[in-house]
Amino acid sequence: MRWATRSLGALVVLVVLVLTTVPATAASAVVPAQAARAAAGPVLFLGAQTSWVTPAAPWFTLSLGVGNNAGPAADLHVELTYYSRINDASHMAQATNATPDEAVLTHFDAPVTATADGLGVVSCAVILPKNGAQAPTPTPGTLGVCPPGAPTVTLDCQPATGRCGDVYPVTVALYQQGNSSALAHFTTFLTYQEPEYTASVSKTGGALRVGLILPVSSPPSSTLAPPSAADRRNAESLIGQIWAYRGIPVTLAANPLTVSDLAAATKGGKGPLAVKELEALETPADGDQLLTQPYVPIDPASLARVNLTSEIGAQMVRGDGLLRLSNLHPTGGTWDATSAAVSTANATNLATGLQAAQSGRLIVNDSDLTSAGSNNLTFAQPFTLPLGRTAHVTAAGADSQIDALFTAYPRNPLLAANQLLANLEFVHFENASLSDPRGVIIEPPPFWTPPKGFLTVLLYGLTHNPALTPVNLDQFFLQVHKGGNGEPATRHLKSGSTSAASGMTPGLGRRLQISRNNLTSLSGAASGHPHPAVFAILSDLLLRTESQTFDRDQRVAALDVFTHQLDGVLGYVSLAIQGTITFTSRTAPIPVSVLSSAPFPIKVVLSLDSNKFTFPDGNTRTLTLDHTTTPVRIQARSRTSGDRLPVGVTLTTPDRQLVLARAALTVHSTSISLVGVGLTVLAALVLLVWWARTWRRGRRRGPRAA
Repeated sequence: MRWATRSLGALVVLVVLVLTTVPATAASAVVPAQAARAAAGPVLFLGAQTSWVTPAAPWFTLSLGVGNNAGPAADLHVELTYYSRINDASHMAQATNATPDEAVLTHFDAPVTATADGLGVVSCAVILPKNGAQAPTPTPGTLGVCPPGAPTVTLDCQPATGRCGDVYPVTVALYQQGNSSALAHFTTFLTYQEPEYTASVSKTGGALRVGLILPVSSPPSSTLAPPSAADRRNAESLIGQIWAYRGIPVTLAANPLTVSDLAAATKGGKGPLAVKELEALETPADGDQLLTQPYVPIDPASLARVNLTSEIGAQMVRGDGLLRLSNLHPTGGTWDATSAAVSTANATNLATGLQAAQSGRLIVNDSDLTSAGSNNLTFAQPFTLPLGRTAHVTAAGADSQIDALFTAYPRNPLLAANQLLANLEFVHFENASLSDPRGVIIEPPPFWTPPKGFLTVLLYGLTHNPALTPVNLDQFFLQVHKGGNGEPATRHLKSGSTSAASGMTPGLGRRLQISRNNLTSLSGAASGHPHPAVFAILSDLLLRTESQTFDRDQRVAALDVFTHQLDGVLGYVSLAIQGTITFTSRTAPIPVSVLSSAPFPIKVVLSLDSNKFTFPDGNTRTLTLDHTTTPVRIQARSRTSGDRLPVGVTLTTPDRQLVLARAALTVHSTSISLVGVGLTVLAALVLLVWWARTWRRGRRRGPRAA
C-alpha cells in the first residue's frame, strides 16, 4: 500500500491544484492551467497530469488549457487517444515528436468548459491492465479518484509478468465543431508502474539511475560588469526550486562568477540566501554535488591546441577559489564537455586539457560517439574512451535526444517536462529485468533558464518513482559500471575536423600568452601587503577572454579591453629626462629621474646603453619606486668629445620580460683627452714639416729659372 499511497498523493496534489488556487510555493508535480496560460498563449497546452499510475491507484488525470483565440467553448472539444506500449527507441522518438506508430487502445472526447480562468479541459480515465480487471475501491472522500462514469482504458497486458509496466502514448487534439482538422495537437505519455512486481524480482539492476546536471550560470561579459538583474533573479529562482526539492540528488555546475555575484548582492533579491541554500544542498543528507568549475566556461581542447594549457590550470584555481570564498566545497575529477564539439580531430588536445584541469572522467554528447554495437537498447553504461594514442578516460554519454526536451516547447513547458520524464521511464522499461544497474546523464544547455513549472514537474517526477532513481555524478560512476549488461566497455569518438568555432586561433593564442607573461612580470615587480588588487582584476579580465562562448571578434574585443587596462597600469611609471647633458670632463654622472604614480611600491631595473660611453660601475640599477620621484646617477666615461652623443635609457621589470618605459639622452662632451691632444700635436708637426720642405724647394728652384 506504500506505492498506492504515494500515487494517490500525487493525484490529490494534482486535483487540488487543478480545481483550486494555490500558493506559488506549493510542492507539486503540476502548475495550474491559468499560470501556464499567462506564461504563453498557445491554442492548446498541458496544464497538469498524473506522474504515473499503479494497480493500487489507476486513475490518470489530464488538465488542459485552451487558448481564448480558439473560439467559444460550446464549439470545441478535445479527443484523447490512448495507444499501446512503446516498443523501441525509434518508436519513442516518433511518438514524442509526431503521431505514434503503436496500435490504438481507445479514444474518447472531452468537452471544453469555460471558467473564470479561461477555457480548459479536465479528463480522468481509469487504467486497467486487462479486460475483467477491477479498480480498487478507494476510501470515501479520497481525492484523485475519477468520478463515476469515467472512461476506462485497458492496456491488454497480463499483470505481474513484467509486460504491463511501461510507457503508453496519449495524443491530445483540439477540434472545432464542423471541422475535421485539428486546431492543435500534441502527444503526452501515461506511465504504468507495477512496484510490487518490481520489488519481487531478484537480481535486477533496479531503477534507472538518472544523473541530472543543472547549470547555475549567467553568460560572461568581456568586462568586469556583473550579471544583469534578470540573470541574477533567474539564478535565484533555479536554486530556490532545487532547494524546494532538496533530498533529490542532482549535480550543480555553478559558475563561480554567478555565485560570487549572488553572494555580494546587498540590495533587493535573495542572492546571499541562494548561496546559503547552495551550501546546505552540498550536505550528505541532501546529496547534491557541486562540480569544480573554471572561472568562465572554457574548451580545454581549444586552449591546449594553441599551447595555453597553463591557462586551464589558472581557470580552475580561480574558479575554485571564488566558490570557496562563498563557503562552497566543489568536487573535481569530472569534466562536462557537452557544450563543445568533440571528435578524433581534437581528442589528443582534449586529453592534454583534461590533464591540466585534473579531470579523469568525462561527460560527452552521445551524438559525438560511434555506435555502441548491435544492441537495440539505449546505451546506458559508462565506458572507457580513448583520447589519442595513449590517453584513456572513464566517460559517460549525455542523452542528446532527451536533452533536446529541455528546450523543446518554450510555450508549453509542462508538456516538455512530462515528455522528458516519459523518455527516462522508457529507457528503464526497455528491459527492466537486466542484472546490472543502468543509468543516463541528462542536462540542459549552458545558461538555461527553466520555464515556469518545468523544473517542478521534473523534480517531482523523480521523487519516489519506482522506475527512476536520481543520483549525482559521483554516485552515477560508483553505481553504474562499465561493461554492465554486456554492453561495450570501450567506445570511440566519431571522426571529424578541428572546429574553429571557438574563435581561438594560433595568433590569438600567442597574443594571449604574451599578455599573460607581461601581466605575470608586472605583478612580480609589485610589492606590498596585501598584494595590489589591480593585478587580480587584470588576471580576471584576461581569463574572461578565454570564454568558449566568444567568437573570434568577441575574443579580440575582450583582449583589447585587457590591453587597455594593462596599459593604464604601465602608465604609472615613466622617465623624466633632461634634454641635453653637458660633460666638462671625461668622466661624469648621468642623472636620470624615475617617476611613479603607482599606489604601491614597484621594483624596476634602469639600464643605460651607448657606444659613445663606458660605465665603470655598470650600466644598470635596480630601484624600488616607493616615492613619486626616484633620482639615480650612473657614472659614465666618454669615449670621445663631441655634440649630441646618444645614450639610450630603458626601464624594465626585474625579469626583463616587460619594458615599462624608454627614452633617449643627448650628451654634449667638451672634455679634451690626452690621446686627442697627442694626435692634434702630431698632425701639426706633420703639417709644419711638409710646409717647411715645400718652402725650401721653392726657394731653390726660383734663381735657376731666372
